[in-house]
Amino acid sequence: MKRAIPKPARREIFVLTPEEKKTLGFVLVALALGLVTMHFRATHPIPSPKTEMNATPSPASTQTRGKPKQTRRAQ
Repeated sequence: MKRAIPKPARREIFVLTPEEKKTLGFVLVALALGLVTMHFRATHPIPSPKTEMNATPSPASTQTRGKPKQTRRAQ
C-alpha cells in the first residue's frame, strides 16, 4: 500500500489589501505605458523641420527688435 503524501501548506508571501492591489496595478500600468512610449519614440523619430531653427539672426534684424521709436505728434 502506498501512503498518501500530504501536500505542503501553501504559504502566501504577498497578502495585499484591495488598496495595495490598486496601487500595484497603477504602478505596473504606468511602467508598461512608459515602456510603450519609449519604444514608440525610438521607432518613430521626429522629422526635421524644413527651416533651420538654430540659425543666428542677421545683425540688421536684431537692430529693429529694440524698443519702438516714439514719434512726436503734431500739436
